Amino acid sequence: MILQYAKKYSALIVGQLFFATVWMLSQLAIPRLMVDIIDYGIMVGDMSQVVQRGMLMLLATIANIVSLLISIYFLTRVTAGISRDLRSDLFERIIDWSKQTRGSFSNSTLITRTVNDVKQVSILIDMSLRKIYTLTITVIGAVIISFSIDVKMASIILVIIPIIFILALRLTSKALPKYSRIREAIDRMNQRFRENVTGIRVVKAFNKSDYETKMFQEATKEACQANVQAESTMMLLSPLVLLFTNILILILLYLGGVRAVLGTITVGALIGLIEYAIMALNNIQQFASIITIFPRSKVSIDRIQEILSTDEVLRIKETTAGFKENVLRFNDVDFYYPNSNAAVLHDIHFELNKGETKAVIGSTGSGKSTLIRLMMRDYDTYRGQISYNGQDITSLSKTEINHIVTHIPQTTFLFSGTIRENLQTGKKEATDDEIWEVLNMVQMGDFFHQAGKGLDFYIAQNAVNLSGGQKQRISIARGLIRETDFYLFDDCFSALDYSTEKKVRQAIRKKLSDKGVLVIAQRVATVKDADEILVIDNGKIVGKGSHRELEERCPVYQEIITSQKKIDKGGAK
Repeated sequence: MILQYAKKYSALIVGQLFFATVWMLSQLAIPRLMVDIIDYGIMVGDMSQVVQRGMLMLLATIANIVSLLISIYFLTRVTAGISRDLRSDLFERIIDWSKQTRGSFSNSTLITRTVNDVKQVSILIDMSLRKIYTLTITVIGAVIISFSIDVKMASIILVIIPIIFILALRLTSKALPKYSRIREAIDRMNQRFRENVTGIRVVKAFNKSDYETKMFQEATKEACQANVQAESTMMLLSPLVLLFTNILILILLYLGGVRAVLGTITVGALIGLIEYAIMALNNIQQFASIITIFPRSKVSIDRIQEILSTDEVLRIKETTAGFKENVLRFNDVDFYYPNSNAAVLHDIHFELNKGETKAVIGSTGSGKSTLIRLMMRDYDTYRGQISYNGQDITSLSKTEINHIVTHIPQTTFLFSGTIRENLQTGKKEATDDEIWEVLNMVQMGDFFHQAGKGLDFYIAQNAVNLSGGQKQRISIARGLIRETDFYLFDDCFSALDYSTEKKVRQAIRKKLSDKGVLVIAQRVATVKDADEILVIDNGKIVGKGSHRELEERCPVYQEIITSQKKIDKGGAK
């Protein structure tokens, strides 16, 4: 996966590796020049060799600094670019999923994977190109140069290195499952935090602060324990490397001292060997300290790949084009939710023509909102067909469906930003006059005029500076500003008082007189003026007709009217 994303930045990666190699070679050259200064300069009293090798060491140092800076510049461009591309692809994949596909992942894990896991991959790329590559080449270069100085002494260094790598491999394999637990624990912790921040009013209203605090502490405790277990395993590596480093230095000093007395090794060569031994094992120690990035990143990469490899369940099918007609049609539709044996909708059949206003009414859980989910193709029908303008919905993409139908949902969501920006999400090129028009239709124009800022009125995060009714009316205005064939109002008048609702519905009926309008509601007052009302009960349409017709011959509709009259009388008292 990483290689696929890295192809785009291959030129930058080649440049980074080139300058990282220059940086590493210049670093390796300095101890070798020091050996020559001692053996051919200081020990024989030749100052010209000291000056000559000293100038080369200065040039190597300058090359070392310059190449390091250039290497880091290229590396930053690569890591930032790949992180951006990964997050962009994850967001595009998730945002295009249907509700059925998205149901396999919680919101908290999607956020964690898009933010934290991509960050972990970015760290892996950074460490691989900047640290692991240079550390590996430095260790190999140090061993090669050590052999060029003295084969017998360098062989001792070569024995220690495989031992360190075997230890690192065993500890890493042991830590890998524990890092997987950390990511899962963080998912649960994020979910707890998100739910409590979103539902803070409910938590306080029901005096559940202590309970929720306890549950969040348990989630953080689990994450802490998993992290401690993983890190305690990997922390053994660093002291073990340090132990072997000190043992190697002691061996080199002892054997080198004996050979120096015998005259079989020069002082400069001994100092150079110790320098390269320390350099090699210090780099291995650094490698050991960052090797934990591999098990962590393996888990993160797997989690990211799971998102990117998850295909949309609802595929676009090739179907024979039907007759062109201005109608939304349900044709004998049955529907079961995934993994459910009970039908939510059964034998649903109706048509909505352009220029008509139809309504669906029923008790809570009767299947009203499920109709909307099927019309927006969040799910596919179990049996039957839904079509727009003669085209089977399964042959249309999400974009095509959204160009045909406008959905004003029951749950209101507004973006933080100005009122102008919020309504322009419905129609990008909407003018101020068009925005004022729809705001006046939903009885919100005067409010923003009186607020003093007009269309620059700023809506805070979660729209906390607006009431429930105001948010609902802005949501309706955002839908009305769009130009589509059909409009679905999913119980989006519930927070409005009767007087305001009546004015809004009258304005909607006037503006959308040539469009197909479907209103989903629980209140009789909301649906009574519709051209036709569909009464739904337990997933079946049990009545069709006008308000007056249903009032006379539909028992379920009569029950709804009776229950709402009792509520209204109770409220009046």
